[in-house]
Amino acid sequence: MFAKPEAPESVGQVLDGTFRLSTGAFPKVWWIAMLSSLASYPAAVYQFGRADTLEAAAIAPQDGIYWALTVIGGIVSMACLAAIFRRVDDVASNRAPSSNTLSFAIARAPMMFVVLLMYVLACVVGTVLLIVPGLVVMVSLLFAVPIYLFEQRGPVASLTASHRLVWGHWWRTAAIFDIAGIIVTVLYFLVGIVAGLIGVMFSGQLTIIAVLVSTALVSLVIGVLATPFLTALTMNVYWDLKLRKEGGDLAARVQAA
Repeated sequence: MFAKPEAPESVGQVLDGTFRLSTGAFPKVWWIAMLSSLASYPAAVYQFGRADTLEAAAIAPQDGIYWALTVIGGIVSMACLAAIFRRVDDVASNRAPSSNTLSFAIARAPMMFVVLLMYVLACVVGTVLLIVPGLVVMVSLLFAVPIYLFEQRGPVASLTASHRLVWGHWWRTAAIFDIAGIIVTVLYFLVGIVAGLIGVMFSGQLTIIAVLVSTALVSLVIGVLATPFLTALTMNVYWDLKLRKEGGDLAARVQAA
């Protein structure tokens, strides 16, 4: 059983706690992760349904219906992600699933989209200027979402707070998420191999629908397995960094006194 850390932990302890937290949360969030993954499919199905081949679908212009489905899918996905964060926090706090999870998710989804959009824009601008600033921003702003969801700050304040939280622990945070990235990459590779083998079995019989379905299944499996793990990791590192920050602030006050 997972319990929120009461003192800063080593990298190994953080990862071990993340596996225990994600395992405990998985039965409560897998269906939300699946819904989040499925949210983008209507737009893709609509786009591919307008063409006879993959090439034609790729170059077909997107119309109003496509963009409407994309926006609706994005809002649903944001709401699902907010709900997963809430459920993971419930598990970590040994609470029964919150009765207001749905209202919590719906209320925060629009501004959560703004937070993520600002995060992406900051990473793009940093990368365009130089690769290194882009990498720095990519890691230092990782916790804007949990800060927005649980500390009731605005988008800009959440991004700023995330940067302050990570600063001084950037390399350690980057190392933890690099390890997690390797784990997810291996998972994606294994699922891709299975999908590829199935594709070989039906070689020469693949239609546009078959390709679409097989691709969707791969992304669905990855989403259902990886989303709870990455959410648990983000929350666990967030709690660890807060403990480190609070300890550093306390030590500074003691020295100043």
